Amino acid sequence: MSSSSETTSPLQALVVDDDPVIRLLASQALGAMGMSVVEAETGQEALDAVDHSTPDIIILDVGLPGRDGLDVCAELRQRPAAREIPVLIMTGRDDSEVIDRAFQVGATDFIGKPVDWQLLQHRVRFLMRAHSAFSELKDTLSALRDSESRLANAQRLARIGNWEWVPGSNEMLWSEQVHRIFGIPQHPGASCLSAFLGVAHPDDREELEKALRSAATESRSMSLDHRIVLEEDHDRVVRQRLEVTLGPSGEVVLISGTIQDITDSRRAEEQIHYLAYYDDLTALPNRTMLTQQLERVLRRALPAGEKIGLLFVDIDRFKRINETLGRSFGDAVLKAVADRLFDTVRCTDYIGKTQRPDAASLSRLGGDEFAVVLKQLGSSEDASHVARRILEGLRAPLIVEERRLDLTGSVGIALFPEDGQDPETLLRSAAAALDQTKRMGQNGYQFFDESMNARAIRNMQLESGLRAGIERGEMLLHYQPQINARTGAITSVEALVRWRSIDHGFVNPVDFIALAEESGLIIPLGEWVLRTACAQNRAWRESGLPPLRVAVNVSSHQVRSGDLVETVERALRDTPLAPEFLEIEITESALIGNEPRVVETLEQLHNMGIRLSLDDFGTGYSSLSHLVQFPIDTLKIDQSFVRNIGVTRSADVITTAVVTMGHNLGCEIVAEGVETLEQEQFLRSAGCDTFQGYLYSRPIEADDLAELLRQRSPNHDEPKRD
Repeated sequence: MSSSSETTSPLQALVVDDDPVIRLLASQALGAMGMSVVEAETGQEALDAVDHSTPDIIILDVGLPGRDGLDVCAELRQRPAAREIPVLIMTGRDDSEVIDRAFQVGATDFIGKPVDWQLLQHRVRFLMRAHSAFSELKDTLSALRDSESRLANAQRLARIGNWEWVPGSNEMLWSEQVHRIFGIPQHPGASCLSAFLGVAHPDDREELEKALRSAATESRSMSLDHRIVLEEDHDRVVRQRLEVTLGPSGEVVLISGTIQDITDSRRAEEQIHYLAYYDDLTALPNRTMLTQQLERVLRRALPAGEKIGLLFVDIDRFKRINETLGRSFGDAVLKAVADRLFDTVRCTDYIGKTQRPDAASLSRLGGDEFAVVLKQLGSSEDASHVARRILEGLRAPLIVEERRLDLTGSVGIALFPEDGQDPETLLRSAAAALDQTKRMGQNGYQFFDESMNARAIRNMQLESGLRAGIERGEMLLHYQPQINARTGAITSVEALVRWRSIDHGFVNPVDFIALAEESGLIIPLGEWVLRTACAQNRAWRESGLPPLRVAVNVSSHQVRSGDLVETVERALRDTPLAPEFLEIEITESALIGNEPRVVETLEQLHNMGIRLSLDDFGTGYSSLSHLVQFPIDTLKIDQSFVRNIGVTRSADVITTAVVTMGHNLGCEIVAEGVETLEQEQFLRSAGCDTFQGYLYSRPIEADDLAELLRQRSPNHDEPKRD
């Protein structure tokens, strides 16, 4: 016997985007999945690429030059080679019409910008898996249709698969095909009623006998499906159609039938149902199945006055497992966790997994989130008992691929009817309770209660307090040093606003900054920050400290307001501070759309001698076109990349690429979130110009920064004046 080896070519992805950075980041994410990547900058390049070599999946941006991505998608679907290829649309526009049109022209799925690259990998993996499964089903169903067509012709021409039986006798007449279906060779006496009934599955035999009796006594035709047992000890499913022939007196003199093996089509239907309602990785019911099950459970529970519990279970810090040990290992962990949860949940809970005889109420919602339905609760303490059992089960050491894992979990609990009387509300309440658990420190459980709804009221109070806080002078600035990578000197600082409220205490910037942007208070708050930072920088100079720049964050609302230039001019004039000692930091969201007002505003600021910094570069909206079209002086590498330096190869490669490209375009490179010497060493070797992070200093008050400057005695050149 000879043997041969085959090498499987990697799956190929076509990435279409006019933005080189997006193509680079997408290529890194897809390459990490083992895929080869072909890049295209325009729609025509994409069409030419598909004509040259058919990819397995296409990642297509909407905003392409010339022809937009949706027109390109529509033309792709007209080409036979691309008709079935999964197309994942990328769009930065939160527009339902765009999304509707994307699906109309043939898009398979979409993902928003800024792109979460980990989510992109999940989407691509799911689309490829679903495409493969449905391709196999399509081939199977196509083969079945051909088979059925041939069978229909054979039945018309040669009565293949036919049988006849005279009621009251044991003798039957079978066609050759009936012998094949039953697996009974043709020989005298083989085609008889006892053999016909004997091949039927024991559980279905009585129904077949009843059908024959009814046809004989009631003179009516009928159809039924039943199982047959072959000698190979496996079941097949057949469809019987019975017809009666009446004699001169109206009595049944003959019963004839056709028999068809429908096993393959039944299995195809079951596979389609499985893909729609079950999770492919764990074989647990998915969210769709869970929602339908909840609908039935709640409908029965409401008139009976029953209490139902819904638990959301999440594995704490699961993302770290994927990042450090790989996604295949993460999938193995999820399957092991699913088995652990299944064994932990009590067997008397609602049956949610029909594949197992003792199925518990377990579903997988996606990622590392699971759900448990608890039926007929006596009290909320019963739900607490199950939650504690789940947490204890998760804390027990888990052995996966000979590795020991010590996991913890978080649980959110919602109860019917008090937390929701329909599936959607109950699911939302359980998700909110889970979120509250994770906010409280993870490794525990929380019930949903009205205090969560009180967040909306608290936000209203915070908005009112923020408005008053700006007027009462409750705002203050902290400053975080930026370190010259070559000299180690503090060359600049970033001003960060803080709020110490009389009514609410110290308010997290994450809470009040977002609130300020939503309410429009970001405009007066931003003006205060700008004026205060400029005045403080002037005060440091007058106290004899070395000159340095102060960087001030400006929101997209301020950039688009049309008053930013006048606000900056006024702050510099009133302080007074030379413009070269001020740096304006903007986020990439402020540049999206390239509105003429934004372009004009930034050019005016740059012409005044103010440096412009692009914050959080590389997080999704990154575009080299921003560096070409806008007068950007500084790129700040987002801390999400810095944090993963030395952890993921993609972070190392992307960081190095951003530094190189930024330098080629004449930009200074600042790395945010530097916390370790290993990160500093890598960034220095990559050519990064400036460091910022906890490794050097947390954000501190102005007096503390002045003392830090005196202690370090920086030695650097004063910024050049025009």
